Amino acid sequence: MNNNKLKTIIFLSLIPSLAMANAGSPMMWFGILHSLVLNLLIGIYESEYLEKKEIPNKMWLIVIGNYFSMIVGLYFIAPYFSSITGNIDFWGGKTRFGDYNLTGFIFGMLASFISTLILEFPFYYLSVKNKTKRKNGVGKYIFANTISNTVMFLIYLMIIFRGSK
Repeated sequence: MNNNKLKTIIFLSLIPSLAMANAGSPMMWFGILHSLVLNLLIGIYESEYLEKKEIPNKMWLIVIGNYFSMIVGLYFIAPYFSSITGNIDFWGGKTRFGDYNLTGFIFGMLASFISTLILEFPFYYLSVKNKTKRKNGVGKYIFANTISNTVMFLIYLMIIFRGSK
């Protein structure tokens, strides 16, 4: 490697430091992973769970409902309700380690979970192929949604717990 290439590599690697740009918080990065990949897996899980409980459904509608509720819940509702209790930095991008408001996080995630049940319900309802099974499957829909939301809540909690107060 010649000297100019080495200087260029060093200069480019220092630009984020000069701009004081960091790579974001673990909460932000996991939120991006959740947005892009995990939500698809959650939708597939919920659809398959309903299938096992003899509620035939259109998986694509369950998946779309999951993406819709995740965008509204995690990017609007959770930060808003978290800020009501004093956590104005839900995603943890500006909060110092050890200063993250855990009460705000829990309140925001609880509000997000309730909204998820409401926002995803029309997608569930329309996805059920057998119209006579729609009412019978509501409890199963709520159960599947509760399981997936609990798992995601626990993962997010593990990410922020050590840096919280």
